[in-house]
Amino acid sequence: MKTIFYSIAACAMLSACGDQHTDVQKTTTSKTDSAKTETTLADSARPVETTNMPVNDTLDALAGIIAGMKPQNNMYDFVTGSSDFISYSKTADKRWNSYDSSRITKLREFRNNEIGKIVKPEQTLFYPFSGPDILYAYTFFPDVQNYVMVGLEPVGSLPEFKKEYKDSLDPYFNKINTSLNAILKYSFFRTESMSKDLRNEEVNGTLHLLFLFLKRTGNSICSAKPITVDTTGTLKYLGSFEELKKLKTPTRGVEISFLTKDKVLKTLRYFSLNAADGGLKSNKGFSTYLAAMGRVNSYLKGASYLMHKSYFSIVRNTILNQSSYVVQDDSGIAFHYFTDSGKKWDYTFYGKYLKPISLFSQFYQKDLDSTYKALGSKDIGFGIGYNFKDKNSNFMIARRVD
Repeated sequence: MKTIFYSIAACAMLSACGDQHTDVQKTTTSKTDSAKTETTLADSARPVETTNMPVNDTLDALAGIIAGMKPQNNMYDFVTGSSDFISYSKTADKRWNSYDSSRITKLREFRNNEIGKIVKPEQTLFYPFSGPDILYAYTFFPDVQNYVMVGLEPVGSLPEFKKEYKDSLDPYFNKINTSLNAILKYSFFRTESMSKDLRNEEVNGTLHLLFLFLKRTGNSICSAKPITVDTTGTLKYLGSFEELKKLKTPTRGVEISFLTKDKVLKTLRYFSLNAADGGLKSNKGFSTYLAAMGRVNSYLKGASYLMHKSYFSIVRNTILNQSSYVVQDDSGIAFHYFTDSGKKWDYTFYGKYLKPISLFSQFYQKDLDSTYKALGSKDIGFGIGYNFKDKNSNFMIARRVD
């Protein structure tokens, strides 16, 4: 028996924003809900207006359920009253509270004492090879207006919970728990695991975890809209996630508008695409979209050393040319690309640079090792990246000075 059903019409309705009690059980949408809209290049980089964007009660309640948090508006009470949800919620609360006290507290301290004092916010944070990791991006860079994330993992669609299956939700919650194992233990998503964890019937994409992390970090959901980018670099909105899945395009994405605890409206855009040179050369529209972002700050973590390779030059050069600050571990951009970029950078190093783990041993950087020793480094206080053990992690902030 299937426990979670994905409805074309329901997902179309879920992209609508408003302070409303949208009924996701309905099978029809208005013409306004399903109409395609688009923005210009300038619009796509412009911050979202902070007016007329209330919380969407249905989406916010759905995010709460995914996060194991009972919605305050008592929506989906047939789910939250079920034994499966009650068990999942208890486990989720325990797991998250432990993670918050042991990890997130340290991340916030590092942000306040180091990142926040060095990195001047740009309007946009660019986080390629991110998967659904809005958790670290939001924790380290809470003052950003727009988060632009890129990964291979599919967008997916939102779950539709039905009353007749309220006692058979355990498979869905188990899949959510499994998909969190790597990032909560190691600080990053493992590509091989994500290819399985985010491509199944219950949890079919990043959207589930994006909602979970946003909700667990204290935010409220205003809208979730399926998007793509056309050949001119223009952002386009689609009527449903099912339509997005069927669309012949190299770029599939979701735009989530969310409200912080302080009632500040922010936007997260996640794009699923091939970011290698071969993929981007045949996807001129997305390259144009990236250029239209203008100046950004960039964050890289657990990036599989992809930008050490010659055939990831386009995304690498985008970061080097458009970033005011690059915050990364050694798996991001190889150090020699900074020194050879023709641009001037100041560096602040943290932790200890050691040889990469055996899986990536070929990416040892002699020049980074010698620079660490010459300039010295500060303590991190927590593990991050592939060398996630506290005393083995490395972290770098590069500041563009020209």
